[in-house]
Amino acid sequence: MPNLRGPARVAGFGFLVACGLTARLFLPWYAPASVDLESYSIVAETVANGRPLYETRRYNYPPVWAGAIRALDLIAGAGKMSFDGVVRSFLGVIDVATVVVLMRLARCRSIDRWKVAGLFLANPVSIWVTAVQGQFDNVSVLFLLIAILASERRPTTGRAAALLAVGFLTASILIKQVTALHPLLWLRRVPRRVLLLAPYIVTAAAFLPFARQWRAIRDNVLFYRAVPRSYGFSEWILYNSRWGAPVALLGLAAGLVAAWRLKDESDLVRACLILFLVLLAFAPGFGTQYLVWPLTLGAVRSGAGYFLCTISGILWTLGSHLGVPGSGQFMGHLIWLCIVFWLVREFSGIRPRVGGQEPVG
Repeated sequence: MPNLRGPARVAGFGFLVACGLTARLFLPWYAPASVDLESYSIVAETVANGRPLYETRRYNYPPVWAGAIRALDLIAGAGKMSFDGVVRSFLGVIDVATVVVLMRLARCRSIDRWKVAGLFLANPVSIWVTAVQGQFDNVSVLFLLIAILASERRPTTGRAAALLAVGFLTASILIKQVTALHPLLWLRRVPRRVLLLAPYIVTAAAFLPFARQWRAIRDNVLFYRAVPRSYGFSEWILYNSRWGAPVALLGLAAGLVAAWRLKDESDLVRACLILFLVLLAFAPGFGTQYLVWPLTLGAVRSGAGYFLCTISGILWTLGSHLGVPGSGQFMGHLIWLCIVFWLVREFSGIRPRVGGQEPVG
């Protein structure tokens, strides 16, 4: 909406916000079932019956989300509501909380907050993952965003701000390990680097009550690999499954190098976005929910990469869902190319902090 000004611009983006909220209000109750929601039902039943949580290969995360699933299952049962609808509606509430934080981050950067809200809430990929697929990556990303906000709204060397940020980073990883490398971006933003061990220590401690299931945790959580697709480096795994471990290790190494390189980046939103893009560029597999990681942060920065990933992502998702010939074989590589394009554009604009302080101007 480049030609709109003032009230017309607000109204335009307000319309996008209304559309996004409406989709998150109605789709959870009318969208078809998904494999992920079926897995949640299995987990809810497993917890309710007191069976070992990690006995099923359908649960590949820290135990906190299993508790949330059981709570949502109880709410659905008490209200005689659809379990799928309750879970997806809960994730919609998380999206509303996310947009509030995004608007605060936008205001800190003198960016039109209604534009950010409209881009996030009306993003078709975000709507699909939340209101149809029912994946919960948005919960982990929300806590990452709050950690960013906590670091930016207080002195970057303050102990209180550091503890607050580390606490939210811990919560992010406890929910889902998609942000496992992001605490490294705070290496220069905490008074004592040992604080950054907390997210990993606490997450490891969360598994202690399940220590007898250590083999299943090792295989299904620690060594979990995304489903290989015709997508970037994942093509090697489809060609020969023995490439799985090397590709996964390459992705981990690339993420670690990127995190170390980005520790001096002046803008935490950009740093977190680039790290997500690096992980996706080297990912050994792909799922629509992975796009939520960069697209949530990308709502603040927008740009060509954001829109290209959105368009290619929803085309691949709908094509795969509807069985459009060729979608699974070719569209995944288009997404990968868009991610690489976005990564190059963002990485070329990073600005290092000078002497531990933000650069002026």
